[in-house]
Amino acid sequence: MLCKNRILTAYQVVSLFKEKSTAAVFGIIILSAGLRAFFWQSPPQVVSNPGDGFIFYLLEQVKLLPAALLPVIYHIVVIVQSMRLNYVLNEARLFPKIAFTTALAYILLTALVPGWNNISSALVANSLVILLIYRMVKLYNAPNPKTLLYNIGLITGSTVLLYFPAVPFVIVAFFALGTLRPFRINEWITLLFGIITPFYFLAGWLFLNDKFDLVVTQLKMFTPQSITTANSLLLVATLGVALVAIIAGFLYWQSNNGRMVIQVRKSWSILFVAMLSVIPVVFIMANTWPEALLLAIVPASAFVSNTFLYPKKTILTGLLFWILAGLIVYNNWFVLKF
Repeated sequence: MLCKNRILTAYQVVSLFKEKSTAAVFGIIILSAGLRAFFWQSPPQVVSNPGDGFIFYLLEQVKLLPAALLPVIYHIVVIVQSMRLNYVLNEARLFPKIAFTTALAYILLTALVPGWNNISSALVANSLVILLIYRMVKLYNAPNPKTLLYNIGLITGSTVLLYFPAVPFVIVAFFALGTLRPFRINEWITLLFGIITPFYFLAGWLFLNDKFDLVVTQLKMFTPQSITTANSLLLVATLGVALVAIIAGFLYWQSNNGRMVIQVRKSWSILFVAMLSVIPVVFIMANTWPEALLLAIVPASAFVSNTFLYPKKTILTGLLFWILAGLIVYNNWFVLKF
């Protein structure tokens, strides 16, 4: 009976985020702080290396800040990202009603793995990924598609330069164009020009400073690698639970796909491709595990949001919440590192 009451209590917590209310906003803040209470014992670190991209130089400055500020900075970044992603998907009408379940999913997923609870290049890059998705879903009815396409390309190219493992989003950008717009060669060229613009200016700077050899050095990061962990069984269990939540959300999306307008259906397909395209990065680029998987959490949160939003009162939603919360507590209080 006690277990059932706890599950029902968790469902009531989830229900708070299924409505548009001020209480849900405060709930996101409290949930993020509560799930990451381990920051008092193990505060977040600034994790970066020169192979990440130009965000490395920004994070080098963050390392100079007092350690007491790092938990505050982390919470601000994650909460703002969760609320921004929630706003983007709600404005795109991807869900049957306005809710905060996407923000809930993002807070939960980003806390699952200890390595994701650090201030990393991937975490910062997620802000640009959310902005990129926001621009993409506007393509279908864009009154001035060329300007929007150039901006999408510019954001994509800048994101890749700032965080090299974000390179799959070049493919996602072209997929979004091919999905949401009829084929027009000038639009594809406009998107391509937008993507190469940041690289053009970088190439000019490298040429003027005789540093083209840095390009060859950076290309060495494309090296196949195997992932070794100290707690492989727990890692599989953790990612397995997240995968179950994603698959459940995918099935809810499929069952309701027929009721959605064509623009919304195509927007969901972009999120699906974005999620799948990022996963191989940790296997083909050196020193990207586990931080690079944070990029996949942005689209994955949309699918997990379905898992929380669509079911009516059921113990399964509450049970999923408790399992995710339990894994977060155990992984970050007792395991600390995979």
